[in-house]
Amino acid sequence: MNKFSTWLWRTAFWLRYKVGYGLKIYGRDNFPMEGPVIVVPNHLSNNDPPICGYALPRHVHFMAKQELFVNPISRFICTWLGAFPLNRGAIDKVAIRHAMGLLKDNKVLGIFAEGNRQKSGKLGKFHDGAASIALRTGVSIVPVAIIGSYNMERDKVACIIGKPIPVEKEKATPEAIKKVNDQVKGEIQRMIDSYHENRVEETLWK
Repeated sequence: MNKFSTWLWRTAFWLRYKVGYGLKIYGRDNFPMEGPVIVVPNHLSNNDPPICGYALPRHVHFMAKQELFVNPISRFICTWLGAFPLNRGAIDKVAIRHAMGLLKDNKVLGIFAEGNRQKSGKLGKFHDGAASIALRTGVSIVPVAIIGSYNMERDKVACIIGKPIPVEKEKATPEAIKKVNDQVKGEIQRMIDSYHENRVEETLWK
């Protein structure tokens, strides 16, 4: 993506989320500024990808449900922002190859491990995808906690970026996948709890 396009969408998201809703961003300094990274946020609403994309200092290529690519307008926006489709009803080898290629090119891959939006506000079951790719590549996972994106009330929306969780390259067995998912999920839950208890450890950005 060229610099003008990046400036355009970052400005649009800044106006909507930072100016419009008072989005607070914590832990931006935790994010690696080079090399491949897998970003795993929790998922509350359709606001999550743009909030996360704006909060992070590097461009994120999100794995998105293929239904978003049916409508020409949403397909254009998703493709323009670097997202790519995933067939959630099967093992999508095309999407997995694309994700692995992004990491090979030292880019940032974004995966909502819960798959679906969790309207209850509680973390849902984590699927295997993000952990499996991390294990197959040895790429670290950065957990991200998004708060308040479902109700979208001013000054009650936040994004907390955790420290990278190292993942050793190994076979993606069910046991190894569960271990990684438990680590990531636990860290996201810790950040959510810390926000609601007014004890966020991560540094507030701007």
